[in-house]
Amino acid sequence: MIIKSPIEGATLSLELKFERVLQKLKLNRFRPFPMMRGGFWQTIYGAYWPCLKAPKSDKLHTVLLPDGDAVTLVENRPKSWRLGKRIILLAHGACGSHESPYMERMARRLFYSGHLVLRMNFRTVGPGFGLSQKCYHGGVSDDTRAVLHWIDREFPGSPVTQVGFSLGGNITLKMAGEDGSKPTGPLDSVVAVSPPVDLKAAIRKLGQPENKLFEKMFLNSLKKDVERLHEKFPNLGPQKFPTELNVHMFDELYTAPRWGYPTVDDYYRESSSLQYLPEIQVPTFILCSIDDPVIDASSLLETPINKNIDMLLTEHGGHVGFLGWGTRWDEVRWSDQAVAQWIDNTLVR
Repeated sequence: MIIKSPIEGATLSLELKFERVLQKLKLNRFRPFPMMRGGFWQTIYGAYWPCLKAPKSDKLHTVLLPDGDAVTLVENRPKSWRLGKRIILLAHGACGSHESPYMERMARRLFYSGHLVLRMNFRTVGPGFGLSQKCYHGGVSDDTRAVLHWIDREFPGSPVTQVGFSLGGNITLKMAGEDGSKPTGPLDSVVAVSPPVDLKAAIRKLGQPENKLFEKMFLNSLKKDVERLHEKFPNLGPQKFPTELNVHMFDELYTAPRWGYPTVDDYYRESSSLQYLPEIQVPTFILCSIDDPVIDASSLLETPINKNIDMLLTEHGGHVGFLGWGTRWDEVRWSDQAVAQWIDNTLVR
């Protein structure tokens, strides 16, 4: 019997694996809303479609990093939550924060499922601005490790699932792969939604003419963050960028040298999670769309996947979009439902 795959490039065995994951999660295939089939519109509408936000945060935590910088965590704790029950650590994407719509939606959904939720702000982001003299980048897995060690001290005995979106997803997978069979602290599972597992391929795709709008949005935000940081810390010195600039040039002129990488290619290679995926030993869920205009998900079609990794690659969905049928009445994001059901159906506590 021949099964036609809806995903170009997917092998029959890989398509059957996707089907098994859907059955495991009791989830239907993603069906985008009419007029939102393309990745461009899924990404645009996904970013600006109104959503219900998380409840007002209970606490703001500051976590000191080994190099003296610090990051902040926003906590949402249900009244029913007790020490020993599961904690969800959310990690945002490039130019995001704990207030990004996907962070708000996911925090709300998991909070009402009874989980304590911590939304992490990477360096210089959100209420943590002024606590760090370095901007985050696509491979700062040591920063999430420091947060996990802090959670282990503050909430002993509680297992942690780390959920990363976009760049935060790459960081999450990189950390899990680097750790292998010895996950950091209380971490026992990870999730990545729309992760750019190959940073160089993602930058190349972002630079294509049809995706220039997204590159411009990212670039404007990155430049603004750097200018703001250097104004806050005059000791960092002035930072000027050429008029003609793209994200690759930004990483070449600023990200790579600022973090001590010899070249931008070294930064992309060492920070990409793709090479670490075969080493991941904890239960893992990866969700991507082939029509994502921001990242190149096709590399996942050829990557060896361990049995402990559940992966779904959809034909449509865009970048952290997934607006479509079959979700709860108060949400229209299929990806949110998939993540929540994976956590509830795969993990305990």
